[in-house]
Amino acid sequence: MRSIYKKIEIKKELLILLFLAFISGLFRDVLIFFMVIFIHELGHITSSLLYNWKIKKVSFGICGGYITYDEKIDKSFKEEFLIAISGFLFQILFYLIAYFFYNNNIIDIKLMMLIKKYNYGIFIFNILPIVPLDGSKIINVILNIIFPYKKSLKLTFLLSFLCIVLVTLYMVFFGIKLELSYLVILLFLLKKIIDLYKDIPNLFNRFLFERYAYPNKNNKINIIKGCFLNKLKRQTTSVFIINKKRYKESEILSKVFD
Repeated sequence: MRSIYKKIEIKKELLILLFLAFISGLFRDVLIFFMVIFIHELGHITSSLLYNWKIKKVSFGICGGYITYDEKIDKSFKEEFLIAISGFLFQILFYLIAYFFYNNNIIDIKLMMLIKKYNYGIFIFNILPIVPLDGSKIINVILNIIFPYKKSLKLTFLLSFLCIVLVTLYMVFFGIKLELSYLVILLFLLKKIIDLYKDIPNLFNRFLFERYAYPNKNNKINIIKGCFLNKLKRQTTSVFIINKKRYKESEILSKVFD
């Protein structure tokens, strides 16, 4: 856990926001808000360490926390799913502890209401299926189980884009004032969605090279009729049938990369 401290990055804009909150009398609100975010990310960090995932960086900014990994794409679905939901589990645990303190008069009702407000808000926000939120990671695991890797990336992009459009329409329809903070978050999410779309070819090529360099030993067989690399699925070993002949996945990939 000590090595993680060196990988934590706090953005300058977050420090500026905390300073402005302090001088404007909103320091308590902002502190609770980012405490919940920290608890959420602590859940991801803890589960990542349990599964020996290599954490590259843990970033905290005005739009929340984000963890980047130095790992292969084709990781265990179980591990990926549990790491994705661990932030929510830690939030639930944090809320239960806070509620226990409130019932025993250790914290007052004002502090409890702040914890409840921001805990609920961050929980609901993160469960949205929009890249790079945890909801999209959970959905992406499910899509990867059902569909080939490249198709799951495209579906994740489409679902994220559709969801952010629906959220925007919801705000307009119900007359929710588009404050600067909301606009910043929407633009941030839109940028991440566009980045994913642009990065799909690179991610797919990286996936192919990983399968070539580190052959998959999964017992689940994926039959592909024709030489269609875009039908490769995660956590499976593919067998290609071309002109009624069977080819191993390694044979096809070696022809591509050799």
